[in-house]
Amino acid sequence: MSKPPSLPIYPGKGLGFLILGSSLHDVLTRIKAQPQIYRTIDVVYSPRHPLVEPVVLNLPVNGLRLHFDGPDQRLRLIEVHDFSRTQLSYKTSDLVKLPEAKSSTPVYSVPSGPTGPSFRYVYSKLMGPTFPGEYIPPTSSSKSGEGLYVLSYPGIAFTFLLQDSKWSPEIDFVSLLSSSAASQAKSLAVFNAPSWQEARGDLLIRTCPNPRSLALSNRSKEICPDEIDLVKIRGGGKIEMIRRSSPPFIITLSETTPQDLIAELGPPDAIYRKNDRRLSIHGRQRTAYQRPYSASPGKYDDLTDTDQSSTHTTTDESDGEDDPISTDESHGDPSAECFYNYFHHGLDVFISYPTSPSPSFPSLSSENSVSTGAKGVDHVVATKILLHANVPGSYPFNRYRRSRWIIDSPALQHLDSSLTSEKPFTDLSQSLKQIWKGSYANESEEKSLQRGMVLNRGWGDSPGSSCELLGGWEESADTQRKGAVNSAFNGGPGSGNTELFGFPGLVFEVLKNDVFKPLLTLRIKDAERGREAHAALRAVFPGRLHQITFQNHEKVSGDSHSMLKYTARTLPKSWSSTLLLPKSAFPPRVLPADRSRYLRRCTEELYAWQKRVRSHDRDGSFTLQDGPPYANGELHIGHALNKILKDISCRFHLSQGKRVDFVPGWDCHGLPIEIKALQQQRDLGVIADDERPGPMLVRNAASELAVETVEKQKKSFQEWGIMADWENAWKTMDNKFELNQLEVFVKMVKRGLIHRRFKPVYWSPSSRTALAEAELEYNEDHQSTAAFVKYPLNTLPQGLTHKLSIGQHKLHAVIWTTTPWTLPANKAIGIHSDMEYVVVKSPLHGLLLVAKSRVAEVQSVCKDILETLSSICGSELVGASYHDSSFKEASAPRPLLHASFVSAETGSGLVHLAPGHGIDDYELCLKHNIPAFAPLDDEGRFTSLASPDHPELLSGKKVLASGNKAVLDYMSERESLLGRHKYRHKYPYDWRSKQPVVLRATEQWFADMREIRKDAIRSLNTVTFIPKSGKARLKSFIENRGEWCISRQRAWGLPIPALYHKETGEPILTEASVSHIISTIKDRGIDAWWTDDDREPSWTPTWLQNTAGQTDYRRGKDTMDVWFDSGTSWTQTQSQSKDKQSHVADVYLEGTDQHRGWFQSSILTYIAQQSDATHQNLIPEPPFRTLITHGFTLDKKGRKMSKSIGNTVSPEEIMQGTLLPPLKRKHRTQAASSMGSEGSTFDSMGPDALRLWVASCDYTKDVVVSQTVLKAVNICLSKYRVTFKLLLGILADFVPSTNIAFMQLSTNHQIALIQLQDTETNVHRHLENFEFIKAVSEINKYVNLDFSALYMESIKDAVYAGGQEDSTFSSREMAQYTLLRILTSLQQMLSPITPLLIEETWDYTPKQIREWQKYPFHQLWTDGSRLSKGRGDPWRNDQLKSDLPHLLQANAAVKNAQERARSEKKMGSSLQSFVVLHFPEITKDVEIRGLELFNRYRDDLETLFVVSKMEISVGPLPSVIITAEWCYKAEFDISGSKVFAYVYSPHKAKCVRCWKYTVPSDVGEQTPLCDRCEGVVRGLRGQKPELFEDAPESGIVVAVS
Repeated sequence: MSKPPSLPIYPGKGLGFLILGSSLHDVLTRIKAQPQIYRTIDVVYSPRHPLVEPVVLNLPVNGLRLHFDGPDQRLRLIEVHDFSRTQLSYKTSDLVKLPEAKSSTPVYSVPSGPTGPSFRYVYSKLMGPTFPGEYIPPTSSSKSGEGLYVLSYPGIAFTFLLQDSKWSPEIDFVSLLSSSAASQAKSLAVFNAPSWQEARGDLLIRTCPNPRSLALSNRSKEICPDEIDLVKIRGGGKIEMIRRSSPPFIITLSETTPQDLIAELGPPDAIYRKNDRRLSIHGRQRTAYQRPYSASPGKYDDLTDTDQSSTHTTTDESDGEDDPISTDESHGDPSAECFYNYFHHGLDVFISYPTSPSPSFPSLSSENSVSTGAKGVDHVVATKILLHANVPGSYPFNRYRRSRWIIDSPALQHLDSSLTSEKPFTDLSQSLKQIWKGSYANESEEKSLQRGMVLNRGWGDSPGSSCELLGGWEESADTQRKGAVNSAFNGGPGSGNTELFGFPGLVFEVLKNDVFKPLLTLRIKDAERGREAHAALRAVFPGRLHQITFQNHEKVSGDSHSMLKYTARTLPKSWSSTLLLPKSAFPPRVLPADRSRYLRRCTEELYAWQKRVRSHDRDGSFTLQDGPPYANGELHIGHALNKILKDISCRFHLSQGKRVDFVPGWDCHGLPIEIKALQQQRDLGVIADDERPGPMLVRNAASELAVETVEKQKKSFQEWGIMADWENAWKTMDNKFELNQLEVFVKMVKRGLIHRRFKPVYWSPSSRTALAEAELEYNEDHQSTAAFVKYPLNTLPQGLTHKLSIGQHKLHAVIWTTTPWTLPANKAIGIHSDMEYVVVKSPLHGLLLVAKSRVAEVQSVCKDILETLSSICGSELVGASYHDSSFKEASAPRPLLHASFVSAETGSGLVHLAPGHGIDDYELCLKHNIPAFAPLDDEGRFTSLASPDHPELLSGKKVLASGNKAVLDYMSERESLLGRHKYRHKYPYDWRSKQPVVLRATEQWFADMREIRKDAIRSLNTVTFIPKSGKARLKSFIENRGEWCISRQRAWGLPIPALYHKETGEPILTEASVSHIISTIKDRGIDAWWTDDDREPSWTPTWLQNTAGQTDYRRGKDTMDVWFDSGTSWTQTQSQSKDKQSHVADVYLEGTDQHRGWFQSSILTYIAQQSDATHQNLIPEPPFRTLITHGFTLDKKGRKMSKSIGNTVSPEEIMQGTLLPPLKRKHRTQAASSMGSEGSTFDSMGPDALRLWVASCDYTKDVVVSQTVLKAVNICLSKYRVTFKLLLGILADFVPSTNIAFMQLSTNHQIALIQLQDTETNVHRHLENFEFIKAVSEINKYVNLDFSALYMESIKDAVYAGGQEDSTFSSREMAQYTLLRILTSLQQMLSPITPLLIEETWDYTPKQIREWQKYPFHQLWTDGSRLSKGRGDPWRNDQLKSDLPHLLQANAAVKNAQERARSEKKMGSSLQSFVVLHFPEITKDVEIRGLELFNRYRDDLETLFVVSKMEISVGPLPSVIITAEWCYKAEFDISGSKVFAYVYSPHKAKCVRCWKYTVPSDVGEQTPLCDRCEGVVRGLRGQKPELFEDAPESGIVVAVS
């Protein structure tokens, strides 16, 4: 299903990325980069006045017409003449709703049925009221009888067809256009003026306020090089660049360095290297001056013309290739010479070593001007500049922005008019001839220099054609290169379409209509002769109005009205043009405009396809249950780690032919959302700071915040390429989810697992609610005030009284506590019956009872001297009592109880027991029928019950602050305090408010887990844990889970469906009562629980209502724990199990902290709703089959990421590349470095960078995010892109149906497929086992070593230089056959990890391959071994696989010797070497087998080792090695036998085409070609005669209307 492209309208500004004021170059570049959308481009211009008349860019397939002024070539008017071709929108509304194209309908084959918007829609809804417009009556020849009514608004106008018979100036235009006399809008125009009436007069000549470059439309976001408005040629090698807003910049030829150019003009768009005619497009290398294409509201980067491709790229564009020229080459090295191509400035700069100065313009007094020199300069500089006039019809029209110039020198002040780019050349040349008349040696020299040299340029010229003649033909040894100029240079007639005219320091290329194409300014070697410099621009054909039609990215074509055929002049012999170099438009980085399209296709469209096509049975589906993220705040890097791990898992199982069920969810209830929502309400002034809002205000505000947050988070998840069922995403606040949760709850009620109890729970005073263990976090460095306190003993067991011989009232028990505020709630003292206690005497405190092991500690803290009197066994103290009248005088004696948790390692060995403030205390006291007591309120303040005899003592004081101190002070006054001290220890905090909590006994609802935890633990035996340690961790948490406090005292949550008697407070919570409440919620909605009156009887079951039908019960206000919410999210899972629907997911995947959170709550609630499996001898079923946990994200120092520390990382930073260093520019000048951080440009790799980082992590441990890690990820992703570009380029002309049997392939191809199969098998296994880091490691190893370093090196000669051999299949066909398999396998292996990259490669895959094979994400992928077994022609050669390690060993030895030769500058390319594998002797069986092994592959070793010659020798060392100019050897071992690899200097000449050293050295002056290349070239001479000298006519066809 496809729709036409969508473009937003910006009145007065533009249409989508088409911004008014932008240059023709920028617009063409952007359009040509999207061939799938803008398939046909018609350019209409005037050949007679191309720089005066406007240029019209017609996009017929898209229904658009773009009008540019002639002089400046800036977009002035945008017309929409067919609303059915492009989806237009204004603000949030579509102008016309276009129908969805059927799958069988080609894109843009949309019928022209839908006309434009109606007048009513435009006037009433879209644009609003406006002034009356203008009516244009029909012409006399019109048969329709309809005129045009132009309705104008500021910056935009609509035209409506109107029946002329109905028109009257007396009728209101609103009524007229609303009637049936008017049709819907016929066209639309966007312009820069208050109205169309004001615009039409001078639209194309008025000053345009906007910059020409789209990059400058968004200056606030990107610092871009200031555009050049005018170039002033000063003479003497000085050229001044006048810029739009920055100061002028002067280029001095032979002085200005490349670094100066980059600092002022930004990095070049491309570099054309003269020595190898290689055009390197600078997309990913841009630095501070990156040239994005910005269109409000979006922006684009690196949208280069499609001609700027890899046409001249001879290998993969690998690391460092694209850096601007360095200055460290040796002087005179021709490889240092190149052209900096500035397409957006409209010029080229030739970079070379300095040349002699060109002369200044002669002064009127004929005094010689002083020229600048280049003395002592030993680095490359700018020596020539080419300025492009960009005339329509010329080659650079397809590439450059127009450069406007003026020759500005004091020597020219006497002229009547300026010498500018707008002036006809005949007029300008007369002035220049007059100026330079006295500068020539004689008249013949003047005539020879100023005679026109005819060129013939064609649309098919290479991307370097605009500059390759500069510094090329005129400086070459072959000064008669016929491809540069024809016989007209020597006085012949010539039939070229442009002419070159030279003056000292200047060369002009002129069209036949007397218009300049470019102007060249240079410093020439001979100051008196200027014929060395020439420019390159195409011709404009003479005639009337021309229309040139590009089929985007295809050859030029035209209509049949008139065809002109031109003869191609001879071209220079270029060996690179005879090579089959890779050709692919695959960009260095994904184009931002395409990213959203790729995302949509590989996420929502792919998920919808598989859901529609794939089976939902158990074996054919994969279900992943989403652990819901909390709908509160922005997403962080931990979210990215989690969601992308899930997505990789889903995508892998999708590739296995399974239907994937992954429905995302959100946890939406709970305190954090409530707090944040209320703070927003306070900020808005809805509620006061000290006001406690009602429950519905809380619920409404929290619900609104949760919905808003979910949408924001969903958008971010989708931007990461997460494939999921986003349309059916669930939220715990959804009505359906809440009802499912209540159904689980009622089943637990039925099993008797839910009850209410007064017992200690974790209570958060800051949040005023109970908390579960999973809602706590522990502060390891909490500081408390601990105290030793004494209590007088009341009674002692009888035997102990006789033993001690002291009165029990004189003996005091010493307790130690870290929570002195709990002393008012003391009910007993705990001792350990196995410990030894002593009676000690203190001068200050009398007789004290402490544990023997703690005497020293008590003495130290209390600063006392303790004397031991007697020893007592702990068991003897059981049954004793003490008296505590500290806070209540009439208190009864309290017991000393045995407590197993009392330790001899801390305190005094006696523990004060407060069952209202401690779990252990509560459980012990419960056994002795001692009730819990907790005199605290919800805010953690003492109530009056804390000290009933003296309420003012503690009442209202916060126990964690002043209340604690008040208790200690009071105990000190009573002389019960022995000592106090600071104590640091681990203490629980509220994970939301980050404040300490207390243990407080309150009435709460609990789920008793003791009954089901045994079943839960048994169920773990059926689960696969990754990592395996997860099982023990989860088991430990379940074992320690007794009662789960599920009630919370908040309004934002699902209410616990309990009723309370209004008088007694007795709760009612039964299966029947809960079921009744559920049915009432279905009828009345969940909010009615809070909004209904307390007397509303419908909530009370009829059997509980009184005789009058009224209720005596009120509804409870407690809500459920959010862990109960998310713990029942398995109700959202719909998977297939044993031929029935179940809620069991294949995978649960979350962070390791969820062992005590979501994992535990999920399994407990799931087991709880099952029948009692223990009594039925069944293994209970958990809600997951595989449980995967990942670690936390850490910074480079190993610290957990935290906002408070400031070390957090956002996923967007990784996608945008801002965590990496800015792209570097070599040798920055001061001007460049002063730009600061705002001028930095980063390598944005998009979602795939984030995803690859996740896949490259060992997620089973904590994951480090650092610049080092991200650099490695960036390098890997760049390598993937380069690899795919290379593969797609080589396969551009391959016929995919070519079928070659495995054993017909040469050895290197068989090796490649064997290694590919092994890699596939390993990657498949790792992905299947969720070992993503191992899968990425395997892929990287294969791409870098097996493919790039070994196989690709071995096939370059066959792929680039090979021809058709005598065999059935050529070497190139074998390579292409293999490369297609590699391409397909890489797409399969990477599709789960980098889906956008795979989607993009599919978009650029050659058409014939796309038609032959399936869309990568629809293909089934099995591991390599199964794939091989299933093939009719398996990739199997057992002998080769056995021999392969030895072949690789030999190859490594050869490479080792070659590297040593390179390090000593003996060789460069590996082809510049011969190799001998030498066996010193053959006496053992192992040596014989080794020799047989290499002889077995003798014919393929040259190719495998990438050398020019390969031999095997036995015995004495061959003479060729002894006599070689240089030689290096390396040793390797085969099963204990030594073999030597000798690398030595070749004794043959280098073939100029393939670079192999296979040409006889006595070739003489002939062109050195090897036999193979000679045959290939001979064949090409007949097939492509235009590549050779003296070529016959070639058909360059241009349409002329």
